[in-house]
Amino acid sequence: MKAVRVGVIGGAGYVGGELLRLLSGHPAATIAAVTSRSHADRPVTDAHPHLRGLAGLRFAAELAPAGLDCVFLAGGHGEAMGRMTSLIERAGPACRIVDLSGDFRLRDASLYPVWYGREHSAPELLGSFVYGLSELNREAIRAATRVANPGCFATALSLALGPLASAGIAGRARITAVTGSSGSGVIPGAGTHHPTREGTLRAYKPLQHQHVPEVEALLDALAGKSSLRLSLVPVSGPLVRGIYAVCQVDIPEGMTEAELRDRYERAYAGAPFVRLGAAPPDLKTVVGSNHCDLHVSVRDGSAAVIAALDNLVKGAAGQAVQNMNLMLGLEEALGLDRPGAYP
Repeated sequence: MKAVRVGVIGGAGYVGGELLRLLSGHPAATIAAVTSRSHADRPVTDAHPHLRGLAGLRFAAELAPAGLDCVFLAGGHGEAMGRMTSLIERAGPACRIVDLSGDFRLRDASLYPVWYGREHSAPELLGSFVYGLSELNREAIRAATRVANPGCFATALSLALGPLASAGIAGRARITAVTGSSGSGVIPGAGTHHPTREGTLRAYKPLQHQHVPEVEALLDALAGKSSLRLSLVPVSGPLVRGIYAVCQVDIPEGMTEAELRDRYERAYAGAPFVRLGAAPPDLKTVVGSNHCDLHVSVRDGSAAVIAALDNLVKGAAGQAVQNMNLMLGLEEALGLDRPGAYP
């Protein structure tokens, strides 16, 4: 088996911790370095006490990428675009790069002020990144040297709606999606801190979440034309992990549930982490795993597609490792094919 050396930039947050957890159990990967400016020179276990197997690893302030096979960037939005040009130059052409922020998901630089509230500082690099949703863009990822990892909502919605777009179905997808508090990051805010979320539901960014344009761009690419448009209402839920998305779409008259299920089965026949169920998914069956569970129901010209996944794993770190595997010629599921914890 090919051995690979990896580095993680921004490893002190929840996504960084999940990357380290998954990579520490990956049979082909060695974690050569991990950085955190807030935790520089401190042991990794200061930020991630569950990773005692990495007790000898310490956070560095900066990463020296030379000689690494893959670098993951797990910092906040806006950080990767500021360091990417230098990182590419120092890493060299053989090093694969996976950015887990939103900085390189959109091809059109003019969309960043609209959806992320900032100008893009490296627009010349946008076209060099491949969108990293393995199940719907696998061959392009295999050939890529730089991948933009999808957002957590974007992963759930793209997997739920991709087969519809591929079938030529257009129109409006109306979505309500509940997410856990870990998606808000390790630093608590007044509206995101878990004690204020426990026991309640609260919608936020209705119809204006930043993951919408990346999903619409992917669906258009799958359809080869303008496809579904999203009306997304995200909801902060009283849970730590997970995304549960309910998507409703009008479908052509006469299309049956059996026909639609057949399309999903064929679309994901070679996808090790997408599971199509006969009943709506239970979020507890995917938390801690790299799986996305889907369910399809049809009645009176309307389809309901429900997706459940772990926002930190399939929605972030697990997808990133899956992309690394593809980019480096490893088995796609290597180090990831494990169940979550239940109940």
